Amino acid sequence: MIFKKPRQLTAGKEILRTDNFTLIYLGAFHFHYSFYFRGNLYHGNLDFRRRKFRIIPAIASVLFVLLFLGLWMSPSNASMEQHNHGASTEVTENDSEDLKAKKGDEKFLEESEKAKLTILMANEIRNSSDKKKQLKVVTYKVKRNETLSEIATRYKVSMESIAGSSNINMEDTLYPGQILQIPNKQGLLYKVRVGDTVAKIAVLYKVNLDEILEENKLDDLDILRPGQKVFLPGAVIPDPTPKWVVPVTSHVVTSNYGWRTFPQHKFHEALDLKANYEAVMAARNGKVIFAGWMGGYGNAIVIEHNDEFKTLYAHNSRLNVKRGDYVVAGKKISTSGCTGYCFGPHLHFEVIHKGKSVNPGKYLKGLAYKKGSKPNH
Repeated sequence: MIFKKPRQLTAGKEILRTDNFTLIYLGAFHFHYSFYFRGNLYHGNLDFRRRKFRIIPAIASVLFVLLFLGLWMSPSNASMEQHNHGASTEVTENDSEDLKAKKGDEKFLEESEKAKLTILMANEIRNSSDKKKQLKVVTYKVKRNETLSEIATRYKVSMESIAGSSNINMEDTLYPGQILQIPNKQGLLYKVRVGDTVAKIAVLYKVNLDEILEENKLDDLDILRPGQKVFLPGAVIPDPTPKWVVPVTSHVVTSNYGWRTFPQHKFHEALDLKANYEAVMAARNGKVIFAGWMGGYGNAIVIEHNDEFKTLYAHNSRLNVKRGDYVVAGKKISTSGCTGYCFGPHLHFEVIHKGKSVNPGKYLKGLAYKKGSKPNH
């Protein structure tokens, strides 16, 4: 069990963090845990303000330690709630579930925030286990009218991994009969050029040197031959100008990032964009890691773009993608609406950078701010 450096998150402070377990302090003796085990994510809350924890803190502590060590872990454990990673069905506006959300109290909205936090962290846990797979590379012949995103979705690996391993650009149009190299995990198959060294490659693609040596069973840093292929686990393809797309055609901000008084006096971690039951597009290339009901956020979608960035699209009336889909910037992913804790159709658009919500206005160009909604940069 390898402990990792805790992070400061929007919802709280990580206390413990490993490849498969996280413990987050939410404040006032309230904790949130999540545990990835045998392909499933389990999560829940521990509120030490409750009487049962005051009466028997020692027992609660022992049970929690057992949970952490994985000694008391089974899918049938009644104290855990299994999260289905977007397998939930869409909720229709103004049905019983949606009306309940629209009347949500502080407790309901707090639970929605915890659910969002768990979803945002779940894929990071899955990614850490992905690195342990034994490498396999499939040679694939492109069929007529296939796209890179479709192939990536089918093989459950990023478009960047396929493009980098196949020595093509992300924007290239595929043609029938074209040969692609598809690895079974995130990273890219790199063909060594004259003058390359492992250290140089590691810096260029932001890969840990030891991981390259271990993945490729290399004993010596200097015995790379031109033409030799090495796999770079988790490689980041250099892209100095990532493409960001405003997710709705109006470009109009109706409620800005920052403090606001309606519908609650609280910090708004997103931009609300004018969108009256119209198409919502992916803001960047990425993988859908959640598509379903998220309490106060209504029908929501979360897209992971890389290790640093995720985006959230909330209050949709209809979802056009599912968890596991790979999408390109500008692709329609949903139709806007007013599901969840919402008082009129719009898009709640959130950008999460390294686990913390940041102002989307830093990345989206050409936004128009409605009167009374000035940018907070």
